[in-house]
Amino acid sequence: MEVKNYTVLKQETIKELNGIAYLMQHDRTKARVLVIGNDDKNKVFNIGFRTPPTDDTGVPHITEHSVLCGSRKFPVKDPFVELAKGSLNTFLNAMTYPDKTVYPVASVNEKDFHNLMDVYLDAVFYPNTYTNDKILKQEGWHYHLETEEDDITYNGVVYNEMKGAYSSAEQQLMQAIQKSLLPDTTYGCDSGGDPKEIPNLTYEAFLDFHKKYYHPSNSYIYLYGDMDIEKELAFIDEEYLSAFDYLEVDSGIHTQKPFDQPKEITVNYPLADAEEEEENTYLSYNVVVGNSLDRTLNLAFMMLDYALIDVPGAPIKKALVDAGISNDVFSSYDDGILQPVYSIIAKGCKQTDKERFVEIVEKTLQDLVQNGFEKKVLEAALNHFEFKLKEANYGRFPKGLMYGLSAFTSWLYDDQEAFMYLKYDDNFAYLKEQIGTDYYEQILKQYLLTNNHKTIVTGVPQRGLNRQNEAELAQKLKEYKDSLSKEQVQALIEQTEELARYQSEPSSQKELASIPLLQLSDIDSKAFHIKNREWKAAGIPVVSHDIFTNGIAYIGYYFMLDHVPVALLPYVSLLTALYKEVDTDRHSYGDLANEIDLKTGGVGVQLSAFGVKKEYGDYKICLGIKTKVLEENVADALALMEEILFTSHVTDKKRMKEVLAEMISQMKMAITENGHTAMANRALSYFSKGAYLKELMEGITFYEFANALYKNFDDSYEKICENLKAALNAFAKPQNLIVSYTGMKDLNEPITNAMDSIQKYLNDDSTDVVEQSMELEVRNEGFKTASKVQYAAQAGNFLERGFHYTGALNVLQIIFSYDYLWINVRVKGGAYGCMCSFNRIGDGYFTSYRDPNLGRTYDVYKDAVTYVREFDASDRDMVKYIIGAIAKLDAPMTPSAEGAYDFICYLSGITDEQLQQDRDEVLRADVAAIRELAPYVEAILSKQCVAALGDEEVIEKEAELFKEVKSLI
Repeated sequence: MEVKNYTVLKQETIKELNGIAYLMQHDRTKARVLVIGNDDKNKVFNIGFRTPPTDDTGVPHITEHSVLCGSRKFPVKDPFVELAKGSLNTFLNAMTYPDKTVYPVASVNEKDFHNLMDVYLDAVFYPNTYTNDKILKQEGWHYHLETEEDDITYNGVVYNEMKGAYSSAEQQLMQAIQKSLLPDTTYGCDSGGDPKEIPNLTYEAFLDFHKKYYHPSNSYIYLYGDMDIEKELAFIDEEYLSAFDYLEVDSGIHTQKPFDQPKEITVNYPLADAEEEEENTYLSYNVVVGNSLDRTLNLAFMMLDYALIDVPGAPIKKALVDAGISNDVFSSYDDGILQPVYSIIAKGCKQTDKERFVEIVEKTLQDLVQNGFEKKVLEAALNHFEFKLKEANYGRFPKGLMYGLSAFTSWLYDDQEAFMYLKYDDNFAYLKEQIGTDYYEQILKQYLLTNNHKTIVTGVPQRGLNRQNEAELAQKLKEYKDSLSKEQVQALIEQTEELARYQSEPSSQKELASIPLLQLSDIDSKAFHIKNREWKAAGIPVVSHDIFTNGIAYIGYYFMLDHVPVALLPYVSLLTALYKEVDTDRHSYGDLANEIDLKTGGVGVQLSAFGVKKEYGDYKICLGIKTKVLEENVADALALMEEILFTSHVTDKKRMKEVLAEMISQMKMAITENGHTAMANRALSYFSKGAYLKELMEGITFYEFANALYKNFDDSYEKICENLKAALNAFAKPQNLIVSYTGMKDLNEPITNAMDSIQKYLNDDSTDVVEQSMELEVRNEGFKTASKVQYAAQAGNFLERGFHYTGALNVLQIIFSYDYLWINVRVKGGAYGCMCSFNRIGDGYFTSYRDPNLGRTYDVYKDAVTYVREFDASDRDMVKYIIGAIAKLDAPMTPSAEGAYDFICYLSGITDEQLQQDRDEVLRADVAAIRELAPYVEAILSKQCVAALGDEEVIEKEAELFKEVKSLI
């Protein structure tokens, strides 16, 4: 690839990322550029700077905050918040590290992505900090004085943030460890800022830091995903980089000279008055582990950390606990700096045990070096990390973001090594070969046992240390105030008032208009495409979802429960709780857990209930057992799933009672902590068959069922065993089973073999198929708990009134959630949360979260009909609501999540055409379309199905809202 004004230094196909990586340099400024082009729609931009601190004033951290407070092209006071409004961003943030500062954004929308990138580039290169000193005062620190009589105090966002950070004993310990090992480098300084030193940062030093480091010649620019690479690079050049000349920036990171002998350091941390000093010491054993430009060593040490500390029965942890040194042993491996630091930390120790602590750690290491690791432990560790990297499931964080941050681990220290941390297949292949040799033991010997670049850092508690520090600060500020003239004191008061006025004054409409706002024309009109391909394996239907999964197979066996007798469904749920928690024919449950960890990325068992058609009352329920596994291990994973499903000793009396007790405890906590969802489903269960069955299998109904079993366990045991066997027999039939597979590889053979294998366990008797009958009743219950807040839900259905599902309901949900309910239930009512939902089978609900009210909230729900009937909004507001709805529809999914969504569509009968119709209705929504939904809301509320959980006094006081009031025991 050739791009004007850039030179391509290196180009390589990165199979692990399913893309091509380009390492470039901007010709004029020598800005470093890394581009990864692939088919990932979740595009990422990141610009970073090497920002090594030379003191503890926190100037890198304060600069990171400050540049996002307005810029040349975008002078709005808080562009960060404005970008979140009417944007489809999937990530928007900035982060300060010990030696770098980064500004990443992400979006699936091309125009949105470009806008986010533009705002961030302008922020880092042309911030308003040069013309507005109030930004430093607000984000960093300032003297705060409101009247002549007041004491002067320090205030500022970062100042207060770091005061909180330095209140943590572990935060202080980790900072002390880094300083102890790397005292002569930039890592000997705190880039975040020490509260004692932050007020030493001057406005001049603040600006000088930006001038020195925030220059294209010191920048690292990262682009990732499916985009027009040449176009975006041309924009970056023409709009920003071309305005600068090359500048020699001294930002190099220097290494610490190794120690001749280990060192011992003691630091104090504050302790609360009620805590004991005697056994509250932290003991830590810390070493420098090579440098970050050795990727293989990095992965090997991650494995060793897992083997030494993380796994059950890990030798160092076990030795320290057995010796009575500590009951809480953990580790830290900071590999994001030039010289990685590894720490073994024991918490809750006696200070006098320091020597024993070191002796035990080193004796255990010596034994491991001499006798070696158990092979299975290293294999499990390697499998854990290999699976994690291949899956690249980072939750809400885009994987492209995480790849870019990983690249910095080598790129920041060697301009030519931007690809090192993007690849790992060859490293793991090598590490696999070394298992069974003394490779890992020699690493322990070199970097832990015989490494003199080592410190023993002790964190000693000191009661009253916070009071002492605050008294010293107060005295310092008093002396400063006493040194000021009357005019200088008055000037401080005026500066405090001026800053307050600045903070209170909103940005002007002209300034707000500078922030790019997406228009409907910027949004892709095409809906998500469902990827379902049907075939059969040994007569069992399989639905494949052909999605790139980076060598991982996601496979699930789903048994439809539609014809299982209703009375047996709670026992199906009990089965799911017992699976993996009891022995099987081949393994104890402890060994089974080890097998799962070694051969898969996990095995899960769950129940699901959902609507299937646009007809009132249709539903589907199923039991699913699923795994995620490297493609080469699929046969082993499927064998484990068969073993769990059909050979588990679910009638083991001792384990059954233990599992029941644990499950009951967890369920009660889940119901009370998630009362908003529990009450929503309870209210739905009064009329919805699917919700009723969900209650029966995992809601309050099942909780009450489990409680009853436990209280009468000995008398009920034989009956429980009988019903568990009957439940398994009822659903374990070939006609009930559907397999879901997400991945690209042809796995027909192992899946077919697995289906052949389980036939011996399946009951092919279809003569006992029964229709599920249930009597639904509007019970309107109020559940009394010890909670001091309420969770109030109301539900109903609009399909039974003849209305049809429309995509415009997605827009109404945004309007309710962020306007009507937000203002009336949260802002005015004081509830922590409020939400609503509408689905394809017509079910809808409103629910509140941690709500101080009850009847008042139901009045708000009641008035929602009038609100929708009289709804009005400007064109700009409607665009915002629509964008919010689209953002929810288009939220990026991991491969496993996308495959699961495809499978739900398959079971529910949802087609591409329906998804497109929904999207069209969202995009066409206007004020009139929203008003037309008033009858839908009226239909939902007219059923008058309510359920609430909360404070027993409030529930009793407003008992007229319910037909039945009961305690949740």
